[in-house]
Amino acid sequence: MNPEEAAQNLATIRETQAKAVRFQPWLPVWFMAGIGLFVTGVQFMTEPGIPKPVGAGLGIVLAAGMGALIAVFAKTRRMTLSGRMATSAMLPVYLPWLFVGIGLNLGVALLLGGMDVPFGRTYAGLSLTAYYALGSPLISRWIARRMARKLEASL
Repeated sequence: MNPEEAAQNLATIRETQAKAVRFQPWLPVWFMAGIGLFVTGVQFMTEPGIPKPVGAGLGIVLAAGMGALIAVFAKTRRMTLSGRMATSAMLPVYLPWLFVGIGLNLGVALLLGGMDVPFGRTYAGLSLTAYYALGSPLISRWIARRMARKLEASL
């Protein structure tokens, strides 16, 4: 194979990668909703008045559930990008979105706590779950487009 053919083949591979990456759901709704439900469960088990055996049992269930969630996520990923390209495309989008969700959770928890709403922390966790579930499709598409653009730029 001559250098021109090799370059053309590499360009074709990069184009195919960019197309595939553009449609990859990087943050599936079920995964982000699972993260939100985990946080909700942790907040519920720390609510005042929850019996210690219930809290301990729920903690064990939550730990097992988080392990299962991560295992399923790792197994069902059809493809991933590694290295600086993925990190530089994902982190500037994902981290602010993640921290806004945490801020929302904290704000709702403090607001409901100040109003003496029973199980206010748990409701705050549910607001985080909704935020993650509703926002993950948008964030996934945004991340996928950024990664695809980086692949196309490397042609």
